[in-house]
Amino acid sequence: MARSSSRREMISRACDLIEDWTGFALRETAPRRIAETFDERSRRLGYDHPLDYLEELRHLPPTADEPQRLVNLITNGLTAFWRDKPQLSALRSLLNHLYDPHYALGPVYVWCAGVSTGEEAYTVAILADEEDVDVHVLGTDINTDFLATAQSGTYDEWSLRRMPSSRRDTYLRRIDDRRWTTDHSAFDDVHFKHHNLLSPPPSSPHPDGRWDIVLCRNVLIYFSQKATSRALRNMTDQLADEGYLIFGSSEQLHPEDLGPDAPHLRPIRRGGGFVYRPGRRRTGATIEPGHWPHESGDPFPALPPIEDRTRRADSPDFSTLADVSTLAETTSNVDDGDTVAELLRTAAEHIDDGDLELAAHCLEAALGYDPFHVESHCLMGTILHSLGATERAAEAFQKALFLVPDHWYAAHRTAIIHEARGDIASARRAFRRTLRGLEISPDPLDATSVLRHIAGQSFRLRRQAKRQAHAFLQLHDNAS
Repeated sequence: MARSSSRREMISRACDLIEDWTGFALRETAPRRIAETFDERSRRLGYDHPLDYLEELRHLPPTADEPQRLVNLITNGLTAFWRDKPQLSALRSLLNHLYDPHYALGPVYVWCAGVSTGEEAYTVAILADEEDVDVHVLGTDINTDFLATAQSGTYDEWSLRRMPSSRRDTYLRRIDDRRWTTDHSAFDDVHFKHHNLLSPPPSSPHPDGRWDIVLCRNVLIYFSQKATSRALRNMTDQLADEGYLIFGSSEQLHPEDLGPDAPHLRPIRRGGGFVYRPGRRRTGATIEPGHWPHESGDPFPALPPIEDRTRRADSPDFSTLADVSTLAETTSNVDDGDTVAELLRTAAEHIDDGDLELAAHCLEAALGYDPFHVESHCLMGTILHSLGATERAAEAFQKALFLVPDHWYAAHRTAIIHEARGDIASARRAFRRTLRGLEISPDPLDATSVLRHIAGQSFRLRRQAKRQAHAFLQLHDNAS
């Protein structure tokens, strides 16, 4: 009984701590693995009890090494250039509305909050360049791994999957057969910074420090009501008097549920999408799709949808993926009645049908629901690797290894990625970890459902991984 009580206390304190750090409300299935995760971390770091580990975490800032590792684990970063076209149309309309080249005293200041790996910030700069609008763009995120990718400006075909090849060839430079870089003058005023949406907002370079546009797409869906209210207040407090907020096209705000401290936001349809402005609205009113009013007295130019302004070229060819240009925009939001198991089963159906991108979105939803689910991380890595998104695949496998350090499958797939990159030192470490994991029982694949289904027979995979690890280590250990 005492042990059960201690476990409940650990789970409760861990969920509270993560929400205090990030605003994330861990959903109801996540506690199944929270206890295992914190127990494993406490053992590896030498604590006598997980509650001692939690107590130490409580006294550390979220930016300290161990809290930041946990934050990087639970945050998702599945995004792309040119994602969510209706909202990009609204953004194009706003840029034209806010910028007058004859009277402009400076650029349009745009803050991309929760920018993930940076594709959104670069997309904003491309839109502005096409409209001949000067912009200053700041992308912020709480995940330091994501920010490292954003600052490098290097992306693979997965990140470009929604971007017409004509734009890609204009604004990006090919590095090799799988990677592109943001080497264009349009990105000269694109910047990135580490930031927590629950902290005071960053200032723009404008003398008053305000932002003309704040984008925060598909971030608040993970937040608790209290954290959503606080984040919205931070964003609106830093918004210029004529400023606008843009969320995801499928996100709904219900201000009456967020408490008295939440700002009042007025929805407005613009350019095929919708935006928000701070303003009064009647108590209890709910914003639903299809009911966003047009703002009187503040007309915007009627712009055609984005796809009509630039001729769309053929999408990149993914031999194992259905035509991604025909797929609807998908969000990671799931209803409370859904479970990780149901989402994994749906992902398996999409995998069987060859719809790997839809499968990846199901896995993103599963990980939003439970970021401690090792099989989901391994599946995400496997799918992204098959799509050529090796950087994202490596991140997914590293998250699995953070949770289960001796997971031989994740270590083996990581080793293969490092070997293909030519990173011999990292591949050597990963292959050695693979061999260590293969010596441990039980096999982590035995506890999976979908991963076993797509990976094949475990004993054959184990034999192949062992043979490849020994061959690599024999070759490179002898060479060194």
